[in-house]
Amino acid sequence: MVSGFFRYAFRIILGVFLVAAVLGATLYFILLASLPSFDGNMTIAGMDAATRIVRDENAVPHVEAKTRADAMRALGYLHASDRMWQMEVTRMAAQGRLSEMFGEATKGSDIFLRTVGIGDSARASFDRLRLDTRELLEAYAEGVNAWLNRERGLIEPRLPVEFMVLGHDPEPWQAWQCVAAIKIMAVTLGHNMDDEIVRLALIKKGFNGRQISDILPESPRDNLPLLPNLGGLYGFDGVKKAGISRPFKLAEGMPEVTEPAWPIQVQASNNWAVSGSRTDTGMPLLANDPHLGLTTPSPFYLAHVQFTKDGRTRNLVGGTLPGAPLFLVGRNDRVAWGLTTTNLDSQDLFLEKVDPDNPGSYRTPEGSVAFKNEEIRIRVKGEEDFVFTRRSTRHGPVLPDTYRKLGELLPENTVAALSWVALAEDDTTVDGVFDLSLSDSVIDFFEATRSVVAPMQNIAVADVNGNIGLIAPGRIPIREDYNLIQGRAPAPGWIGTYDWQGFQPFNNLPRLYNPEKGALATANAKWMPPQYKTFISADWAEHFRQARAEELFVDDGGKHSMKTMAEGQADRLSRAYLQFRDEAIAQLPQGVRINEGVTRSLMAWNGMMDGDRPEPLILSAWHRYFNKTVFADDLGEYFSYAPIANGNLTRAINILTTGGSRNWCDRIDTSKVETCGDALFQSLETALSELSKEYGNDWTKWRWAAAHASIHEHRPFSKVTALSPYFTITRDMQGGPYTLMRAQNHYSEKSHPYATVHASAFRGIYDLSNMEDSLYIISTGQSGNVMSPYYDSMVADWAAVKYVKIPSNAETYGKQALGTFTLHPEQSR
Repeated sequence: MVSGFFRYAFRIILGVFLVAAVLGATLYFILLASLPSFDGNMTIAGMDAATRIVRDENAVPHVEAKTRADAMRALGYLHASDRMWQMEVTRMAAQGRLSEMFGEATKGSDIFLRTVGIGDSARASFDRLRLDTRELLEAYAEGVNAWLNRERGLIEPRLPVEFMVLGHDPEPWQAWQCVAAIKIMAVTLGHNMDDEIVRLALIKKGFNGRQISDILPESPRDNLPLLPNLGGLYGFDGVKKAGISRPFKLAEGMPEVTEPAWPIQVQASNNWAVSGSRTDTGMPLLANDPHLGLTTPSPFYLAHVQFTKDGRTRNLVGGTLPGAPLFLVGRNDRVAWGLTTTNLDSQDLFLEKVDPDNPGSYRTPEGSVAFKNEEIRIRVKGEEDFVFTRRSTRHGPVLPDTYRKLGELLPENTVAALSWVALAEDDTTVDGVFDLSLSDSVIDFFEATRSVVAPMQNIAVADVNGNIGLIAPGRIPIREDYNLIQGRAPAPGWIGTYDWQGFQPFNNLPRLYNPEKGALATANAKWMPPQYKTFISADWAEHFRQARAEELFVDDGGKHSMKTMAEGQADRLSRAYLQFRDEAIAQLPQGVRINEGVTRSLMAWNGMMDGDRPEPLILSAWHRYFNKTVFADDLGEYFSYAPIANGNLTRAINILTTGGSRNWCDRIDTSKVETCGDALFQSLETALSELSKEYGNDWTKWRWAAAHASIHEHRPFSKVTALSPYFTITRDMQGGPYTLMRAQNHYSEKSHPYATVHASAFRGIYDLSNMEDSLYIISTGQSGNVMSPYYDSMVADWAAVKYVKIPSNAETYGKQALGTFTLHPEQSR
């Protein structure tokens, strides 16, 4: 009887396993069926002529179209077939609608984006674009929607797995949403208002202008005035303390408001160009690697499109932005270009003084004016709609009190309004990007950027005539010299002194053309020559990468090749950490027990941030804890603000070399007067102790690559424990935050403070003597579908700084083609 029971139970268990296996296999094949076919035919209404799409061995598409509009339709189809989930997240974020997919978790970012009105600005800007630009965006949308509405096989799902898991059905793509994709890029690249809020917090703690400059160092080349006494400028005895009532609330139950839900990090990139007089071919070379927060898939999608315009066959090759038919980086047949973020201060916060007699109004130089009010409704998955009032002033939208805890920082009876170039409703940037991609020369390229509004980028460009150039196009706010704040902290909005006085004319934008040294380079620090006096920013990137790029390519005077261009992108020398090491070890106190093996190894280290060495990890941890030891006691709760907690090596080196404007190394919570030597000893001991807990007691076996592994986060499945191993891509990394092979870690990431979360999303090297020899790579793979072999097919080469070629010659890319797909006009089928 017992044996019969076990036989019966065994059969049940076996049956359950068989059913589970069948269901699992069925699900697997359904998910496989979601992959796009590389061979086949399809009809798209509106096509001008048959258009071939050839996939090369790396799954990079080569579009052979008769017209530019057909090329854009094909690109829309391709973006949707390979990156539809990424596109959907981008457009829903731009519209402040992520909560419709993710529920409560993204309500804060939706409130922010609906408050600033990114989607509204994109709609309005679309209407201001030229007719031909709007038609190309419409063509792109037709391609996206053709994929969404395609005929499918028997088990082929309509959408990738993310849509199925979340039960989300995308709406038809609309042309104006391509503009929104560019606007959300401006959100990612714009961060000055957060620096202003940090300075406001420091003012609240009682720090003066010099001390604030110690904490947030400014470029000495700007020669900016010290921040004035802002408490006096605001007209208050002090700033508002937490708990004091506000003049109004935007909504009851307002959650903490953030920028878009996915981590937004300070951006960085490199580019350089060398003229033919300094190359082995006699023609220019150009290299570029824009850096962004690492995601799966990469923010860039590689493509080649060919079409006829004005009687000429045109080729465009490079990195496109899924969600818009734009080649942000790349080359045509005569010009190559690459960009880095300028770090323009395009945002200013203005404190608006609320009229105490009428809280619905605020003070201006002309008297009291009513706020503009609009009810905003956010749909939240699984919950009731969230409704709040968006208020605006003459300066722009009023930020919620809960954004960066502004309500605890603002002076009494004030709110903060945001002026931001990216919110312009006459933003014609897309016109400019379309135009520049068809330029025939550097001068043509410069002129094409006249339409660019935001985000401002340093664009290096080279042409087949042997010219090189650099321009930073966009709208630069004019802040008069008598404006002593210069965008560094919130300004009194009721005083006209601090208002923008328009924008710099196009002819006053910074640029270089065939510079005397035959080379140019940018890396997000200030590159403008001393005679260029226009104020751009107080919040430049630290100078280390800029100095290294200039050392290798501008000041060296030697000849260069495609090989030296690639070596520059793989350069792992960190003069920053060498300088920190020298200062730190020199100031360690005498007579204390120090791990001499560690210090000897550090002094022998050659400065290379190599993955198989322990020294980069030790120095990074030492810097992390030195930053905390020196500043956490002084800043209290504000130390957690990312620009401070993530560390700034310039800040640390300045404190060690000049001491700063006060004795920062002396802890305010002890009676002893500590020196920087004391702080260095304590922070080194803490660093070694913490690293031992994580990586073992034998420090000689610690490896930078393991701690520094890149994390390419999938949105949102990297946050789901059960799904993260399948969707998140990781790779051991070399380089560091201050090397040209930039691999940025964030100390504020508590679970992985040394991991690479920010690095190059694209690398390109262009040979103007033969464009076919140009090199490319992106950070993951072409596909955003986790079932695809091209989901992560480029990440190994990316981490190793290797490349692929993307020829525009059909005979070349057709030799190892994975397939050919043809889009037909209706009448031809």
